[in-house]
Amino acid sequence: MGHRCLALLALLGAAARADDLGETIVVTATRAPVSAADAPAPVAIVRDLAQSKAVDEALRDQPSFATFRRSSSLVADPSSQGVNLRGVGPSGVSRALVLEDGVPVNDGFGGWIYWGAIPRLSVERIEVAPGASSALYGSSALGGVVQLISRPIEDRAELELQGGSFGTALGAVSVARKGAVGAALDLEGLTTGGYTIVASPGAIDRDASSRHFAGRLRLEAGAFSLRAGAFAEDQGGGTQFTTASAREGDVAFGYSANGLDARLFTRWARFDQQRARIAPGRASEQLASTQSAPADEQGASVQWRRESLTLGADLRRVFGRSIENASGAERISSGEQRAGGIFAEEVLRFGALQLQAAVRADGWHNLGSGSDAELSPRLAARVKAAPWLALRAAGYRSFRAPTLNELYRPFQVGQVRTDANPNLGPETLLGAEAGVDLGDLVQATAFVSRLEHPIVNATIGPNHQMRENLGAARIAGIELRASRTVEPFRLHAAWTWAQSRVFGSDTELPQDPRHRLAGGVAVSGFVDADLEVRWTSDQFEDDLNQLRLPGFAVVDVSLERRFGDRWSVFAAAENLLDRRYLVGLQGGVATIGQPLCVRAGVRVHAF
Repeated sequence: MGHRCLALLALLGAAARADDLGETIVVTATRAPVSAADAPAPVAIVRDLAQSKAVDEALRDQPSFATFRRSSSLVADPSSQGVNLRGVGPSGVSRALVLEDGVPVNDGFGGWIYWGAIPRLSVERIEVAPGASSALYGSSALGGVVQLISRPIEDRAELELQGGSFGTALGAVSVARKGAVGAALDLEGLTTGGYTIVASPGAIDRDASSRHFAGRLRLEAGAFSLRAGAFAEDQGGGTQFTTASAREGDVAFGYSANGLDARLFTRWARFDQQRARIAPGRASEQLASTQSAPADEQGASVQWRRESLTLGADLRRVFGRSIENASGAERISSGEQRAGGIFAEEVLRFGALQLQAAVRADGWHNLGSGSDAELSPRLAARVKAAPWLALRAAGYRSFRAPTLNELYRPFQVGQVRTDANPNLGPETLLGAEAGVDLGDLVQATAFVSRLEHPIVNATIGPNHQMRENLGAARIAGIELRASRTVEPFRLHAAWTWAQSRVFGSDTELPQDPRHRLAGGVAVSGFVDADLEVRWTSDQFEDDLNQLRLPGFAVVDVSLERRFGDRWSVFAAAENLLDRRYLVGLQGGVATIGQPLCVRAGVRVHAF
């Protein structure tokens, strides 16, 4: 048996060497450029966003990645778009930090993500680094980091136009000019009539429409950079009085030279929504409430790197209000949160052994409701046992402070109302992982963690919930990724198994499936073809584990024909088999995911 295992490892090692497509540099795992092959933690890289209508749809092929709801951001309420990695505390509030060139994308007030605010053509690649990362990034990095890396400013002029099912139309432009002052402008707009999201619609139900516009302007002059962005989105949630809209503007300044990296940013945002009171049988509805959540935030960070040592500090201030009008009564609550942290990281090499040691101290103050502080250490080791074989292990502690949204903003979905809780405390995570890398062929990781005091929407009465700190939960699982290129084919598969269990009971964390599996094959030729299959096992909708959402599988396919280097035409079919699957059961209303959607379009590269 031992000889067979050695022979199998040798065979896999030979395949890994043959599959080595060159060095890829990543920056998320260590806050400094490092070869992906030498990173002390696994990092998945997503490059092709052009095949998707939105950034979050492109990431769903990574099983470690998930948003709170199974729906695309095009029809799901923005406040339900929290990110979790490896099943760490699924929620409308992200348990993972999302960055764009080092600047937080997570909404400062709510913790959710406006995926439509990121023009797809502005992104060169996305790095997904699961595993607690508070030692480097502080709060919000409880379960890991997702970082979007912008395309370099090089001479280009690109246009993409596409249309398809549900009256969907999308246009995107990316132009850039390199020079003493480099400039890049990325614009994207989308409109869709959507589809009926209620499984058994009534007289009030209509298609869940959506439209958004996003723009990014970037300037670079030597070591200095400037980025300004704007975003507007309007959603029709499926009935006359179920709507949501978002507005956001941001500006970020940067300086990077001689090992010093400094950033300043400011953001203004406003989230508005209407909620309906629905009669039995969905025969009629009334406006139940309107809510606005204006917010602003400012932040600064500085990082200095010298050889293997990195030191840094950051500050962030967030102010927000919740203005609710329900049954003619207006309720206003507001809060301000100030947070800051300092960190140090050392990456040492001793022959085949690489050690990463990091520690960070954070403190935050919620005006009017107290202060708190956390210490987040991380220790990781990686041994390159052979050119094609590496072993790694890590232990860490991480945390997430409650957002102003959780502290002060109530909300309603269907008939279920969830109250805020100004007495919430931080969540903390203590965990460890170990893994093996077989070159670029296979990455396998086993992980276990204890999540203390996770913030959940706890049921306190019929159609009534309240945010509360749960006692503790254990999350354990396995993450496996494999890929192989045999021209003209490229095959890939990934599987994440994560089991969450609340201590002292048999219940699992809601919205947390045990299995996520994705795989596919891409073929290059006269027509480039890509076939993707995703499967998600069943999960519970609620904290009492009484409402079960069945598992489902979907098949996506895309075709592209290139005509030289200047232009191409493409077509895609999402949910090719038109699978009907549930995405929600709140308030006794079953909602469904996107049916078959067919799109086609053209891409033009002027130069």
